[in-house]
Amino acid sequence: MRMRKVMAAALTGLALIGLAGTATASASGSGELAWPPKDVTPVHKTKAELQEQADGFSARQQAAYPRVFRGAQDVSPGNWGGEAEGVFDDMQYMGNTVGFTYNGQRVTTYTQVNAPGQHAWSPKEYCEKYAECTGQVSDHRGGLVVFSQNEQFGITEARNFRRNGEVVWVQTWTPGTEAQLAALATDRAFTFTR
Repeated sequence: MRMRKVMAAALTGLALIGLAGTATASASGSGELAWPPKDVTPVHKTKAELQEQADGFSARQQAAYPRVFRGAQDVSPGNWGGEAEGVFDDMQYMGNTVGFTYNGQRVTTYTQVNAPGQHAWSPKEYCEKYAECTGQVSDHRGGLVVFSQNEQFGITEARNFRRNGEVVWVQTWTPGTEAQLAALATDRAFTFTR
């Protein structure tokens, strides 16, 4: 309960001062999100369309990281891909790493954007079977942000389950960054539907 309130306050604060772009949150995020959502529309794109999208994602990361991680420097997005670097026709998810300097230390995040219908696990199933979930909050569009951690590997993650069936997640090995991860995961610039 306390984690949810802390995260809701942090996300709302980030949104109010413009750091989170399109992210907002409320403490009422404890409800179950029906998954998969009804009327999920699959997305099918060519390699050229996906490369254009990946280039846009990288540009967004370049612009967003210094605002979300206040004062981040040397932001370096890696190439987008799936299990390997690069995009191909009809890809249903893309991921990349971003390295940057934050509060005097080198930080790396990993972002994955899943097309509508690609992510099969519901938030509840994700928490019960696959992750050690630490809290959740509503996003401003009827979706849900689920926070998790993996103590063995020191990973902190925010996973945004969206009403259109997309799931976007951002993780890092830097503790205490949940609000920043949620701000990035809820950023609607990271989408397959444009």
